[in-house]
Amino acid sequence: MNLFTEKLNKNLAKSLLENHFEEPLELQAAAIRKINSGADVIVEAPMGSGRSSTIVISTLHKLQASFEDAPRALIIVADKDAAIAMKEQFTLLGSYTDLRVHAAHEGEKIDKLAESIYFGSDVVIGTPTRILELYFKKNLNINKIKLFALDDAELMIKNANQGQIDRLALSLPKCQHLVFTKDYSAKVERLIEKFIVAPQMISLEG
Repeated sequence: MNLFTEKLNKNLAKSLLENHFEEPLELQAAAIRKINSGADVIVEAPMGSGRSSTIVISTLHKLQASFEDAPRALIIVADKDAAIAMKEQFTLLGSYTDLRVHAAHEGEKIDKLAESIYFGSDVVIGTPTRILELYFKKNLNINKIKLFALDDAELMIKNANQGQIDRLALSLPKCQHLVFTKDYSAKVERLIEKFIVAPQMISLEG
């Protein structure tokens, strides 16, 4: 049974096949089923294993179509390049959906970002600093978030973003949490222990 064609919605499966995602990677096969079940999930996997695409595919499957104005998925990434790259992957794999995806990073003026998000968004991808700035300015409504994903958690620690992650995660309503990291260290555990309880763990060796 092919996970992509049997377990994902038809439009997403069609887009994946058109973009040469014929068979899931090991990480995708292990993680997407657990994520689709609604569980909180921690993924420890090396670079190049498909962490970002797993987040994108899971989010596209969960949300499927645009709905109201406030975002339902918030994805935190380490830097501008990661935000842009993930948005591009949403555009590629979300070709059969009308989901509105915005990338919030320091390379774009805050007023322009706020306006784009205000006029309707389903997924917001961003750096901790930019997302928190939007939130403090009341330009980001997080009351409807259903999925909160943290990519490259180890880099959040390296970049001293722990306080920002705390503030964001603890301000969210009840939602599903996904944490992706290269190494699940004691520091990463401390970073997430306040907002994730009894998660399912997936660990792939590098």
